[in-house]
Amino acid sequence: MRLLRRSSVLSLLALAACGGNGSPPPPPPPCSPQAPTSATPPGTLAEWCQVSLQNGDVALKSGVVPYDLTTPLFSDDTLKRRTIWLPPGTSATYATDDVFSFPDGTVFTKSFGFRDDLRKQNPVVTWIETRVEWKVAGQWYALSYTWNVGGTQAVANPAGDVRDISFIDETGASVTAHYLVPSQSQCAQCHQQNAYVTLGTRARYLNKTYPYPSGTENQLTHLTALGWLTGAPADPANAPRLPVASDPTSGTVEERARAYLDANCGFCHNPQGNARTTGLVLWASETDPFHYGVCKTPVAAGGGSGGLQYDVVPGEPDQSIIPYRMNSNVPAVAMPQIGRSVVDHAGLQLVRDWISGLIGSCP
Repeated sequence: MRLLRRSSVLSLLALAACGGNGSPPPPPPPCSPQAPTSATPPGTLAEWCQVSLQNGDVALKSGVVPYDLTTPLFSDDTLKRRTIWLPPGTSATYATDDVFSFPDGTVFTKSFGFRDDLRKQNPVVTWIETRVEWKVAGQWYALSYTWNVGGTQAVANPAGDVRDISFIDETGASVTAHYLVPSQSQCAQCHQQNAYVTLGTRARYLNKTYPYPSGTENQLTHLTALGWLTGAPADPANAPRLPVASDPTSGTVEERARAYLDANCGFCHNPQGNARTTGLVLWASETDPFHYGVCKTPVAAGGGSGGLQYDVVPGEPDQSIIPYRMNSNVPAVAMPQIGRSVVDHAGLQLVRDWISGLIGSCP
Protein backbone atom coordinates (compact mmCIF):
# COMPACT_ATOMS: atom_id res chain seq x y z
CA MET A 1 0.00 0.00 0.00
CA ARG A 2 1.44 3.35 -0.99
CA LEU A 3 0.38 6.20 1.28
CA LEU A 4 -0.67 9.40 -0.46
CA ARG A 5 -0.66 12.96 0.84
CA ARG A 6 -4.12 14.52 1.27
CA SER A 7 -3.18 17.26 -1.18
CA SER A 8 -2.15 14.67 -3.73
CA VAL A 9 -5.35 12.69 -3.28
CA LEU A 10 -7.38 15.69 -4.33
CA SER A 11 -5.45 16.02 -7.57
CA LEU A 12 -6.92 14.64 -10.75
CA LEU A 13 -5.75 11.37 -12.28
CA ALA A 14 -5.21 11.27 -16.01
CA LEU A 15 -8.45 9.40 -16.65
CA ALA A 16 -11.31 10.14 -18.99
CA ALA A 17 -12.60 13.69 -18.77
CA CYS A 18 -15.92 13.02 -17.06
CA GLY A 19 -18.05 13.84 -14.13
CA GLY A 20 -15.95 16.21 -12.05
CA ASN A 21 -17.91 19.43 -11.60
CA GLY A 22 -18.05 19.00 -7.81
CA SER A 23 -21.78 18.20 -7.50
CA PRO A 24 -23.00 16.20 -10.51
CA PRO A 25 -26.78 15.76 -10.68
CA PRO A 26 -28.16 12.27 -11.29
CA PRO A 27 -27.89 10.65 -13.72
CA PRO A 28 -24.15 11.25 -14.10
CA PRO A 29 -22.85 12.42 -17.48
CA PRO A 30 -21.78 9.68 -19.89
CA CYS A 31 -18.14 8.64 -19.80
CA SER A 32 -15.95 5.63 -20.47
CA PRO A 33 -13.42 3.95 -18.17
CA GLN A 34 -9.79 4.69 -18.91
CA ALA A 35 -6.66 2.95 -17.66
CA PRO A 36 -5.11 4.79 -14.70
CA THR A 37 -1.56 5.94 -15.35
CA SER A 38 -0.67 7.41 -11.96
CA ALA A 39 -0.68 6.51 -8.28
CA THR A 40 -2.48 9.80 -7.63
CA PRO A 41 -6.26 9.21 -7.65
CA PRO A 42 -9.04 11.63 -8.53
CA GLY A 43 -10.95 13.46 -5.85
CA THR A 44 -14.35 12.02 -6.74
CA LEU A 45 -15.54 8.55 -7.66
CA ALA A 46 -17.32 9.89 -10.76
CA GLU A 47 -13.96 10.68 -12.34
CA TRP A 48 -13.11 6.98 -12.41
CA CYS A 49 -16.07 6.34 -14.73
CA GLN A 50 -16.66 2.92 -13.18
CA VAL A 51 -19.86 3.03 -11.10
CA SER A 52 -22.56 5.38 -9.86
CA LEU A 53 -25.73 5.15 -7.77
CA GLN A 54 -29.01 5.00 -9.65
CA ASN A 55 -32.45 4.08 -8.30
CA GLY A 56 -30.96 3.06 -4.97
CA ASP A 57 -28.40 0.61 -6.32
CA VAL A 58 -24.95 0.53 -7.90
CA ALA A 59 -24.99 1.09 -11.67
CA LEU A 60 -22.07 0.08 -13.86
CA LYS A 61 -20.55 2.04 -16.73
CA SER A 62 -20.31 0.35 -20.10
CA GLY A 63 -17.56 -2.27 -20.15
CA VAL A 64 -17.40 -2.67 -16.37
CA VAL A 65 -18.13 -6.23 -15.24
CA PRO A 66 -19.78 -7.28 -11.93
CA TYR A 67 -18.65 -10.27 -9.91
CA ASP A 68 -19.27 -11.96 -6.58
CA LEU A 69 -17.57 -14.41 -4.21
CA THR A 70 -18.55 -17.90 -3.07
CA THR A 71 -18.20 -16.96 0.60
CA PRO A 72 -17.56 -13.25 1.22
CA LEU A 73 -16.04 -11.49 4.20
CA PHE A 74 -18.59 -10.49 6.84
CA SER A 75 -18.63 -6.67 7.10
CA ASP A 76 -21.29 -5.65 9.61
CA ASP A 77 -24.04 -7.23 7.46
CA THR A 78 -23.41 -4.80 4.60
CA LEU A 79 -24.61 -5.41 1.08
CA LYS A 80 -21.69 -5.38 -1.37
CA ARG A 81 -21.38 -4.74 -5.09
CA ARG A 82 -18.07 -5.70 -6.74
CA THR A 83 -16.82 -4.75 -10.19
CA ILE A 84 -13.75 -5.19 -12.37
CA TRP A 85 -12.48 -3.40 -15.45
CA LEU A 86 -9.45 -4.26 -17.58
CA PRO A 87 -7.87 -2.06 -20.28
CA PRO A 88 -8.71 -3.17 -23.82
CA GLY A 89 -6.43 -5.87 -25.17
CA THR A 90 -5.22 -7.02 -21.74
CA SER A 91 -6.01 -10.06 -19.61
CA ALA A 92 -5.39 -11.59 -16.19
CA THR A 93 -3.56 -14.88 -15.69
CA TYR A 94 -5.30 -17.73 -13.88
CA ALA A 95 -3.71 -19.42 -10.85
CA THR A 96 -5.01 -22.50 -9.08
CA ASP A 97 -4.35 -21.40 -5.49
CA ASP A 98 -2.76 -17.95 -5.66
CA VAL A 99 -4.35 -14.62 -6.55
CA PHE A 100 -4.70 -14.05 -10.29
CA SER A 101 -2.12 -11.81 -11.94
CA PHE A 102 -3.73 -8.67 -13.35
CA PRO A 103 -2.29 -6.21 -15.87
CA ASP A 104 -1.43 -2.59 -15.22
CA GLY A 105 -4.51 -0.40 -15.59
CA THR A 106 -6.86 -2.87 -13.87
CA VAL A 107 -9.53 -1.21 -11.70
CA PHE A 108 -11.65 -2.90 -9.03
CA THR A 109 -14.50 -1.31 -7.09
CA LYS A 110 -16.41 -2.57 -4.07
CA SER A 111 -19.41 -0.64 -2.78
CA PHE A 112 -20.84 -1.11 0.73
CA GLY A 113 -24.40 -0.37 1.75
CA PHE A 114 -26.62 -0.97 4.81
CA ARG A 115 -30.12 -2.41 4.43
CA ASP A 116 -32.73 -0.91 6.74
CA ASP A 117 -34.27 -4.31 7.53
CA LEU A 118 -32.62 -7.63 6.72
CA ARG A 119 -36.03 -9.35 6.78
CA LYS A 120 -37.29 -7.37 3.79
CA GLN A 121 -37.09 -8.75 0.28
CA ASN A 122 -36.56 -5.22 -1.07
CA PRO A 123 -34.95 -3.22 1.74
CA VAL A 124 -33.96 0.42 1.57
CA VAL A 125 -30.18 0.58 1.15
CA THR A 126 -27.96 3.39 2.44
CA TRP A 127 -24.70 3.32 0.51
CA ILE A 128 -21.72 4.31 2.64
CA GLU A 129 -18.59 3.95 0.55
CA THR A 130 -17.05 2.62 -2.63
CA ARG A 131 -13.49 1.35 -2.43
CA VAL A 132 -11.29 1.50 -5.51
CA GLU A 133 -8.19 -0.59 -6.16
CA TRP A 134 -6.06 0.11 -9.20
CA LYS A 135 -2.73 -1.10 -10.59
CA VAL A 136 -0.01 1.12 -12.04
CA ALA A 137 3.55 0.10 -12.90
CA GLY A 138 3.22 -3.23 -11.13
CA GLN A 139 1.91 -1.72 -7.88
CA TRP A 140 -1.56 -1.82 -6.38
CA TYR A 141 -3.12 1.23 -4.74
CA ALA A 142 -6.40 1.62 -2.86
CA LEU A 143 -8.66 4.41 -1.65
CA SER A 144 -12.17 4.74 -0.24
CA TYR A 145 -14.76 7.20 -1.53
CA THR A 146 -17.62 8.04 0.85
CA TRP A 147 -21.10 8.81 -0.44
CA ASN A 148 -23.09 11.90 0.46
CA VAL A 149 -26.59 11.58 1.92
CA GLY A 150 -28.32 11.86 -1.44
CA GLY A 151 -26.05 9.33 -3.12
CA THR A 152 -25.15 11.86 -5.83
CA GLN A 153 -21.44 12.07 -5.13
CA ALA A 154 -18.67 10.09 -3.44
CA VAL A 155 -15.47 11.89 -2.49
CA ALA A 156 -12.00 10.61 -1.65
CA ASN A 157 -11.50 9.82 2.03
CA PRO A 158 -7.86 8.80 2.61
CA ALA A 159 -8.10 9.30 6.40
CA GLY A 160 -11.08 6.98 6.81
CA ASP A 161 -14.10 7.40 9.03
CA VAL A 162 -16.49 5.62 11.41
CA ARG A 163 -20.21 5.71 10.63
CA ASP A 164 -22.87 4.65 13.16
CA ILE A 165 -25.63 2.84 11.27
CA SER A 166 -28.73 1.19 12.73
CA PHE A 167 -30.75 -1.57 11.07
CA ILE A 168 -33.04 -4.50 11.87
CA ASP A 169 -31.45 -7.95 11.68
CA GLU A 170 -32.99 -11.26 10.59
CA THR A 171 -34.39 -11.87 14.08
CA GLY A 172 -36.13 -8.50 14.27
CA ALA A 173 -33.59 -7.06 16.70
CA SER A 174 -32.29 -3.52 16.32
CA VAL A 175 -28.54 -3.39 15.67
CA THR A 176 -26.19 -0.43 15.65
CA ALA A 177 -22.92 -0.93 13.81
CA HIS A 178 -19.91 1.35 14.16
CA TYR A 179 -18.96 0.83 10.55
CA LEU A 180 -15.34 1.51 9.65
CA VAL A 181 -14.46 3.27 6.42
CA PRO A 182 -10.79 2.25 6.33
CA SER A 183 -7.94 4.66 5.93
CA GLN A 184 -5.28 3.85 3.36
CA SER A 185 -2.93 2.52 6.03
CA GLN A 186 -5.67 0.27 7.42
CA CYS A 187 -6.16 -1.31 3.99
CA ALA A 188 -2.67 -2.77 4.28
CA GLN A 189 -3.58 -4.70 7.43
CA CYS A 190 -5.49 -7.17 5.30
CA HIS A 191 -4.04 -6.75 1.82
CA GLN A 192 -0.32 -6.76 2.59
CA GLN A 193 1.02 -10.28 2.02
CA ASN A 194 4.70 -9.97 1.05
CA ALA A 195 3.34 -7.35 -1.35
CA TYR A 196 -0.06 -5.69 -1.64
CA VAL A 197 -2.52 -8.18 -3.14
CA THR A 198 -6.18 -8.26 -4.11
CA LEU A 199 -8.03 -10.63 -1.77
CA GLY A 200 -11.02 -12.01 -3.64
CA THR A 201 -9.29 -12.83 -6.92
CA ARG A 202 -8.60 -16.50 -6.30
CA ALA A 203 -10.24 -19.35 -8.19
CA ARG A 204 -11.86 -20.78 -5.06
CA TYR A 205 -13.74 -17.50 -4.46
CA LEU A 206 -14.65 -16.71 -8.08
CA ASN A 207 -15.69 -20.20 -9.21
CA LYS A 208 -19.45 -19.69 -9.08
CA THR A 209 -22.28 -18.56 -11.34
CA TYR A 210 -23.39 -14.94 -11.66
CA PRO A 211 -26.64 -13.54 -13.12
CA TYR A 212 -25.15 -11.31 -15.83
CA PRO A 213 -27.50 -9.20 -17.98
CA SER A 214 -26.70 -11.61 -20.84
CA GLY A 215 -27.63 -14.64 -18.72
CA THR A 216 -26.36 -16.68 -15.79
CA GLU A 217 -22.85 -18.03 -16.34
CA ASN A 218 -19.87 -19.26 -14.35
CA GLN A 219 -17.62 -16.29 -13.58
CA LEU A 220 -14.39 -18.00 -14.66
CA THR A 221 -16.04 -19.00 -17.94
CA HIS A 222 -17.44 -15.49 -18.44
CA LEU A 223 -14.10 -13.76 -17.85
CA THR A 224 -12.41 -16.22 -20.19
CA ALA A 225 -14.98 -15.58 -22.92
CA LEU A 226 -14.40 -11.83 -22.55
CA GLY A 227 -10.69 -12.39 -23.11
CA TRP A 228 -10.02 -11.04 -19.61
CA LEU A 229 -8.71 -14.33 -18.16
CA THR A 230 -6.24 -16.80 -19.64
CA GLY A 231 -5.22 -20.25 -18.40
CA ALA A 232 -8.43 -21.18 -16.57
CA PRO A 233 -9.73 -24.75 -16.97
CA ALA A 234 -12.25 -25.12 -19.75
CA ASP A 235 -14.52 -26.87 -17.26
CA PRO A 236 -14.94 -24.88 -14.02
CA ALA A 237 -15.48 -28.19 -12.20
CA ASN A 238 -11.70 -28.63 -12.51
CA ALA A 239 -11.00 -25.39 -10.64
CA PRO A 240 -11.02 -25.02 -6.84
CA ARG A 241 -14.23 -23.77 -5.25
CA LEU A 242 -15.19 -22.88 -1.71
CA PRO A 243 -18.68 -23.83 -0.59
CA VAL A 244 -21.14 -21.11 0.37
CA ALA A 245 -20.82 -20.91 4.13
CA SER A 246 -24.45 -19.85 4.59
CA ASP A 247 -25.88 -22.58 2.34
CA PRO A 248 -26.22 -26.02 4.02
CA THR A 249 -26.62 -27.67 0.61
CA SER A 250 -23.22 -26.49 -0.65
CA GLY A 251 -21.04 -28.61 1.64
CA THR A 252 -20.63 -30.32 4.99
CA VAL A 253 -20.57 -28.34 8.21
CA GLU A 254 -16.79 -28.70 8.31
CA GLU A 255 -16.36 -27.60 4.70
CA ARG A 256 -18.59 -24.57 5.18
CA ALA A 257 -16.98 -23.60 8.51
CA ARG A 258 -13.51 -23.79 7.03
CA ALA A 259 -14.69 -21.78 4.01
CA TYR A 260 -15.98 -19.15 6.43
CA LEU A 261 -12.65 -19.02 8.28
CA ASP A 262 -10.79 -18.85 4.96
CA ALA A 263 -12.79 -15.82 3.82
CA ASN A 264 -12.89 -14.03 7.19
CA CYS A 265 -9.51 -14.90 8.71
CA GLY A 266 -7.35 -16.45 6.00
CA PHE A 267 -6.20 -13.12 4.55
CA CYS A 268 -4.06 -12.67 7.69
CA HIS A 269 -3.72 -16.27 8.86
CA ASN A 270 -1.70 -17.68 5.97
CA PRO A 271 2.04 -18.20 5.32
CA GLN A 272 2.40 -14.69 3.82
CA GLY A 273 -0.20 -12.76 5.84
CA ASN A 274 0.18 -10.36 8.74
CA ALA A 275 -0.55 -13.18 11.22
CA ARG A 276 1.95 -15.63 9.69
CA THR A 277 4.07 -15.65 12.86
CA THR A 278 1.21 -17.25 14.80
CA GLY A 279 1.53 -20.47 12.82
CA LEU A 280 -2.27 -20.59 12.56
CA VAL A 281 -3.21 -21.14 8.90
CA LEU A 282 -6.91 -20.73 8.19
CA TRP A 283 -6.95 -21.24 4.44
CA ALA A 284 -9.38 -24.03 3.62
CA SER A 285 -6.62 -25.74 1.63
CA GLU A 286 -4.58 -26.40 4.81
CA THR A 287 -4.73 -30.13 5.58
CA ASP A 288 -2.86 -30.36 8.90
CA PRO A 289 -5.41 -30.03 11.76
CA PHE A 290 -2.75 -28.65 14.08
CA HIS A 291 -1.96 -25.84 11.63
CA TYR A 292 -5.64 -24.82 11.42
CA GLY A 293 -5.90 -24.76 15.19
CA VAL A 294 -6.83 -28.17 16.52
CA CYS A 295 -5.05 -28.54 19.89
CA LYS A 296 -2.75 -25.66 18.92
CA THR A 297 -1.70 -23.22 21.62
CA PRO A 298 -1.58 -19.56 20.57
CA VAL A 299 1.82 -17.92 20.11
CA ALA A 300 1.07 -14.49 21.57
CA ALA A 301 -2.67 -14.01 22.08
CA GLY A 302 -2.23 -12.57 25.58
CA GLY A 303 -5.56 -11.45 27.01
CA GLY A 304 -7.13 -12.23 23.65
CA SER A 305 -7.15 -15.92 24.54
CA GLY A 306 -9.66 -15.40 27.35
CA GLY A 307 -7.59 -17.75 29.51
CA LEU A 308 -8.27 -20.63 27.10
CA GLN A 309 -5.46 -22.96 26.11
CA TYR A 310 -6.12 -24.04 22.52
CA ASP A 311 -7.41 -22.43 19.33
CA VAL A 312 -9.71 -25.41 18.72
CA VAL A 313 -10.63 -28.10 21.24
CA PRO A 314 -12.47 -31.00 19.56
CA GLY A 315 -16.06 -31.20 20.79
CA GLU A 316 -15.62 -28.13 23.02
CA PRO A 317 -16.43 -24.80 21.33
CA ASP A 318 -16.69 -23.07 24.73
CA GLN A 319 -13.08 -24.07 25.41
CA SER A 320 -11.82 -22.95 21.98
CA ILE A 321 -10.15 -19.59 21.37
CA ILE A 322 -11.36 -19.07 17.80
CA PRO A 323 -15.10 -18.87 18.61
CA TYR A 324 -14.31 -16.93 21.80
CA ARG A 325 -12.64 -14.20 19.74
CA MET A 326 -15.33 -14.30 17.05
CA ASN A 327 -17.92 -13.61 19.76
CA SER A 328 -16.21 -10.47 21.07
CA ASN A 329 -16.28 -6.83 20.04
CA VAL A 330 -13.52 -5.83 22.47
CA PRO A 331 -10.65 -4.45 20.34
CA ALA A 332 -7.94 -6.47 22.12
CA VAL A 333 -9.94 -9.68 21.73
CA ALA A 334 -12.10 -9.51 18.59
CA MET A 335 -11.14 -11.34 15.44
CA PRO A 336 -10.91 -10.24 12.73
CA GLN A 337 -9.23 -7.19 14.23
CA ILE A 338 -10.61 -4.90 11.55
CA GLY A 339 -13.64 -4.84 9.29
CA ARG A 340 -16.48 -5.61 11.69
CA SER A 341 -18.03 -3.97 14.75
CA VAL A 342 -20.83 -6.46 15.40
CA VAL A 343 -20.77 -10.22 15.87
CA ASP A 344 -21.67 -12.44 12.93
CA HIS A 345 -23.92 -14.79 14.88
CA ALA A 346 -24.59 -17.10 11.92
CA GLY A 347 -20.89 -17.47 11.17
CA LEU A 348 -20.11 -17.98 14.84
CA GLN A 349 -22.73 -20.72 15.15
CA LEU A 350 -21.36 -22.47 12.06
CA VAL A 351 -17.84 -22.56 13.52
CA ARG A 352 -19.17 -23.74 16.87
CA ASP A 353 -21.12 -26.53 15.15
CA TRP A 354 -17.96 -27.63 13.33
CA ILE A 355 -15.93 -27.73 16.53
CA SER A 356 -18.73 -29.56 18.34
CA GLY A 357 -18.57 -32.31 15.72
CA LEU A 358 -14.81 -32.85 15.94
CA ILE A 359 -13.68 -36.05 17.62
CA GLY A 360 -10.64 -36.30 19.85
CA SER A 361 -9.05 -34.54 22.80
CA CYS A 362 -6.16 -32.23 23.52
CA PRO A 363 -3.30 -33.04 25.94
